[in-house]
Amino acid sequence: MKFDKIDNTIIESLKVDARTSFREIARKLKISPDTVSNRFEKLQKERIIIGSTIVIDPSKIGYSFIARLGIKVKPTYSSQILDKIITIPSVIVASKIVGIYDLMAISVVKNFHHLCELRDTILEMPYVESVEIGMWIKTMELSPNYFLI
Repeated sequence: MKFDKIDNTIIESLKVDARTSFREIARKLKISPDTVSNRFEKLQKERIIIGSTIVIDPSKIGYSFIARLGIKVKPTYSSQILDKIITIPSVIVASKIVGIYDLMAISVVKNFHHLCELRDTILEMPYVESVEIGMWIKTMELSPNYFLI
């Protein structure tokens, strides 16, 4: 798909506020709302836009800090373990990585007990060899622009 200024403006507008109306975006671009709607549908069809969501401040709903979990697994099972880890409710990002760990997960955590439960849940998975924890304390900011340019 060819990506142009119109597509970029649609995405940038929706990144700021996913509830921005197509009419408002059209007014900004000086095009019709139907054009914005058609472009949006095309962006979805091409999987450039894969959903819309809200961003919640974790500290307002009981989470105290963010934890990084470095996970070592038996090599041929990393995809299988990754599929399980991303389903854990407090895990917000998980990925295969290159380095001393095979997988990395980022999680919001309520307290130290919750962190230990999270670590134990992962350690109990077959083929997981170890889990190392790192924590962010003091500041917990999440970007509504997750990984977008």
